[in-house]
Amino acid sequence: MSLQTLKKLSLIGMGRMGKSMVGGWLNSGLSTNKIQIIDPNISVNDKFITENGLSKKSLEEIDLTQGTIVIAVKPQVVENILIALRGKLTSETTIISIVAGYSTKDIRNYIGMEPKLIRTMPNTPAAIGKGMTAIFSDSTLDQNIRSEAEALFSAIGEYCWIDDEDQMHIITAISGSGPAYYYLLTECLIEIASSRGLERDNAALLVEQTFTGSAALAESSPNISPAQQRQNVTSPGGTTEAALKILMEDDKLKRLLDLAINSAAERSKNLSK
Repeated sequence: MSLQTLKKLSLIGMGRMGKSMVGGWLNSGLSTNKIQIIDPNISVNDKFITENGLSKKSLEEIDLTQGTIVIAVKPQVVENILIALRGKLTSETTIISIVAGYSTKDIRNYIGMEPKLIRTMPNTPAAIGKGMTAIFSDSTLDQNIRSEAEALFSAIGEYCWIDDEDQMHIITAISGSGPAYYYLLTECLIEIASSRGLERDNAALLVEQTFTGSAALAESSPNISPAQQRQNVTSPGGTTEAALKILMEDDKLKRLLDLAINSAAERSKNLSK
């Protein structure tokens, strides 16, 4: 199934992730007249809405008895949305949730067992078709429903189905939050380079192009592991080896990352409590 054959899609929530997905879908050819935006906190004159010719509706204006509804709101406000949906959905409705921390069981407590329910965890590179999305469903889906979900998320990057919903916590911590780790590392290296005398613009260019180039090189050589790519850059007795000895000593960097990822995963578990 392609995006062009999708029926009308309703998106509840137009924050950063919502805009990232819509931007990716539009870039991949989804017609604007197939997307309805529902978000009381966004104006009909919002630049993103007007520039893309999108249709903004209220929750009361859309047909909840059929079609696909993507819920892309923050965990702190999703309960209000689910309460509003309660009793208005049917077996002809497919709900796709990208809400961090909210399990399919949590959502079923509000919407019941009739609608098809898919839980996902995408990330913001979806806006340029480079996203990563994990997909889970609490029930067996018809092939056309699976194909629709795959069309939506393949249009904004890569996707994978998972069988164990508990894995969503670590997935949220790794790929959902992952772009922020990259940006933090970028910030740190720019600051370090600037503090050692490089002009800030040059420091930013050096760091950002090094990272994007390294990612592109890895993408172009999928059969070469990250460990081998690292070794290819590391000459015995050279500058890279000197830096890596600090980062890899006693698994220093790995242990710090493990603590950070564990904290994010635990937060994911606690969000719905």
